Amino acid sequence: MADVEVHVVTLSSQVPEDAFFERDGIWVHSIRPRRLPRWTMLRLNARALEQALKAIAPDVVHAHDAGTYADAALASGYPAVITVHGVIQREAELSREYGMNWRERLSWAYEERYERHCLGRAQDVIAISPYVQDFYQPFTPAQMHLVENPVADLFFHLPDRTEPATILCAARIIHRKNILTLLQAFAQVHAEFPQARLRLAGETRSQPEYAETCRQFVQTHGLQNAVSFLGWLEQDAIQEEYSKCGCLVLVSWQETAPVSIEQAMSAGKAVIASDVGGVRYLLVDGQAGILVDPADVDAQVAAFRRVLTDATLRATLGKVAREQALNRFHPEVVARRTRAVYETMMERQGSGNH
Repeated sequence: MADVEVHVVTLSSQVPEDAFFERDGIWVHSIRPRRLPRWTMLRLNARALEQALKAIAPDVVHAHDAGTYADAALASGYPAVITVHGVIQREAELSREYGMNWRERLSWAYEERYERHCLGRAQDVIAISPYVQDFYQPFTPAQMHLVENPVADLFFHLPDRTEPATILCAARIIHRKNILTLLQAFAQVHAEFPQARLRLAGETRSQPEYAETCRQFVQTHGLQNAVSFLGWLEQDAIQEEYSKCGCLVLVSWQETAPVSIEQAMSAGKAVIASDVGGVRYLLVDGQAGILVDPADVDAQVAAFRRVLTDATLRATLGKVAREQALNRFHPEVVARRTRAVYETMMERQGSGNH
């Protein structure tokens, strides 16, 4: 899209001060976050982003967040569209069930209110899943546009180094991702299939107590040689994991449109996932993957058994998944659909500039 000038305005604690530079034809405005109490910090950071936007004077502002970035985009006065990536209310409800202190409760409550405040002012919202659209439509007057997440082109061209007994879970080691239940299922799977290996690619620092509980389960059940805690991986390393795995598993308690599933589909891998949130809109059970109840260990074991023992099923699921991913998640497809949203917005504003 040579006729489009792209500016990225972002908050980054990696810079010592606000910076402006060009990278691969894209102008990047990196703003150092203001460090104050969370509810104050969010609004001050939004004002800093708003000032940067006014200096650019764009035709369209696209905010990838329903909080700080959305607030800045809406306050800038330029046509603004908001992409909602997660359902904060659902995540907050789950966190309350798991247990949190008063500071965490206050923080979640503020973020829920802030999100509603922003979406209530929006005219255009991009939903990355019909699940997002259905959930938020009652809370905003905005026109909804369905544009799914893009997946990097490299995932569509990964070399096939498949190790059929290798299971990948690309997820943070936190309660919402339901890693402990996954480990309970894998313990049974490993007893039946000693060659099976589970590789957990995700950071462990957000909920260290939960991560330690997961590590203790592995030790108690003698799974040290079968389960690997890989931590957070750089792009090359995670692509290598997708290249090698026989299937991807994600049995979270709550998901919107998990990128890990989309990446696995793009790489032509079979997927076992929990039937929660927006996952059913990514995978049709039995066609591009297998859906399970996140609380049902036996169902998860049965799904693993099918994928580990049936090479034809594994290949068919992966083939269908990749075909669907090409038509839904390829960067060129998502870019065209996103640009169409921008053009609709500018036409409404009576502008012909691109």
